[in-house]
Amino acid sequence: MINFLTANDLAIVQGQSRYGVDCQDSAIDIYDLTTDEYWQDNSFPGNQLVFFDFQTGQKFEPMSRKENQFFFSVIYQSGYFYFLHAQLDQDQLTLFKYLPGQESEIIHQMSLTGLHTLNLSLVNDQAHVWIASFNDDIDFYHPQKFSIVNEPDQSLLFIDDNKLYFEQDSDFYSDNEYEHIPDRIIIKDFDDHVLSNIQGNIILLSNGKWQKVDGNFAGELGPLTGQTRYWACISDYMKFKDFRDDYWQTRIYPGNYLIFYDEKTGKTFSLFPAKPNICYGETIFNNGFFYFTQVNIEANELKIFKYYPEQEAEIIFTCSLSAVNLHNLTLMPCDNGVQLVSDTDQGLNTENYSVKDYFPEKFTLTCTESQLPLFIKNHQMYFSDYKVHYNDNDDFVKYVYYTCSKNLNNKLISKERGLYTLAPNGKWWLKLTKNSLVITTKEFFNLYEIIK
Repeated sequence: MINFLTANDLAIVQGQSRYGVDCQDSAIDIYDLTTDEYWQDNSFPGNQLVFFDFQTGQKFEPMSRKENQFFFSVIYQSGYFYFLHAQLDQDQLTLFKYLPGQESEIIHQMSLTGLHTLNLSLVNDQAHVWIASFNDDIDFYHPQKFSIVNEPDQSLLFIDDNKLYFEQDSDFYSDNEYEHIPDRIIIKDFDDHVLSNIQGNIILLSNGKWQKVDGNFAGELGPLTGQTRYWACISDYMKFKDFRDDYWQTRIYPGNYLIFYDEKTGKTFSLFPAKPNICYGETIFNNGFFYFTQVNIEANELKIFKYYPEQEAEIIFTCSLSAVNLHNLTLMPCDNGVQLVSDTDQGLNTENYSVKDYFPEKFTLTCTESQLPLFIKNHQMYFSDYKVHYNDNDDFVKYVYYTCSKNLNNKLISKERGLYTLAPNGKWWLKLTKNSLVITTKEFFNLYEIIK
C-alpha cells in the first residue's frame, strides 16, 4: 500500500505535479477515531482538506471544517483527485471525486460500522477507485467485496483489468547475514492466485501513467523535490550509522549504487557501479544540481558529490569518517549548495538534542524533539516546529505549526506561525497565518525580512 498523503504539510500526490495537498490536523488516523475509547466519548474537532495550486497560488477547500469530520487518503487518477471523508457522528464513509475549483462529487457512501479501519485507504484502478483496508488480510469494500491475504513483504500498488499489482521487498537476514534481493512485481487475480512474478519496479509518473523501470530501487520512489524531470534513488538503503555496529566489523558490505530515472526519455542510468564497502546516501536537489554523499568504509572516507545528469560528477568535499557523527548524517539545502549535518540520537525520553554541521559551515545547535532542521540561509538554520493545543479539560484541540530559525551561535532569531513546502517547480510555497502565496527562494527570504 502506498500512502500518498502526509499529514500536516503539503504533499505532492503522485500522478500529477500541479497541486499540493494538505490534510490539516491529521496526526491521528481513522483507526484511532473508530476504535479508541477516548474518541467514543469525545467529539473530534474535525480536520480540513486543502488543495494548493503551485501554478496560480490559489487555495481550494472542498468542504468547510466541522466537528466529527475527518478527511484522509487522497489519490490522483485520470485527471481527478479522490479522497475519503468520514462523518463520525453519522457513522458514514464517503468516497469523493474532486477537481480544484469544481464541486466535489459523491461516488460512493457506506457505513463505517463493520469496516476494518486499520490502514483504510484508496487504491488506484484505471476503471474504478477501490476502498480497502490492510491488516492480516486486504479487505476490499468497493466497488466489489472480497479479501486476500496481506503478505508482509508485499505492497499493493494498483489494480488494472481485474489484476492486483504488488511490489515485493525481499531484503532479509538469513543465518544472521543481511542479503539485499532486487524488488519483484507480483501480479495476482482476485482469488489470490499468482499470475506473474518478475523482477523490477513499477512507478507512477507525473503524467498519471504507470511505468515499469529497471534497477534495484530501495525506498520511496518519486521525482526529487524542486524539479519534475528526474527521480533519484539508491539500490539498497543502508543507514550510515549501522556501519559502526559490531555486525559490519567482520563483514564486507556488498555496496549499493545510485539510480536516476529520466521521466522525459524513460531511461534509467547510474553514475557508478556497486563496489564492496561503498555506500551512497540519499540525493537532494538545490539550485539546479543534484548532491549526494558517498561513504567508503574500507578507506574510512566520506565524499560529497555535485552532479547534473549527462555531466561528470564533481567532488566538492572529502573527510575522514572518524571526523563526523554518522547518526542521521545527511545533506540539506544552503545558500550556494548543500550543508552536511548530523544529529545526536534522541532516544525515547530526551527533550533536547543537538544538530552538528560539518561542511561548509561548522557549528552545533541544540533543538527540541518537535523541531525538524530544513535548510540554512544567511548563516541561519531554519526548522519546522509545532505545538499541541488542548482545552481546559486537557482535550486535544489542534496542532499549531511554526517556522523558526537560529543563528550559528544557537540564538533563536525568529519564530513565525506557518509552514512552507518546496514545490515541484522549484518555488517555495509559504503558508502564513491565514493567507498563502507562492514565491521563489530569494523572494521567500526577502518576504521573511519584511514580516520579521
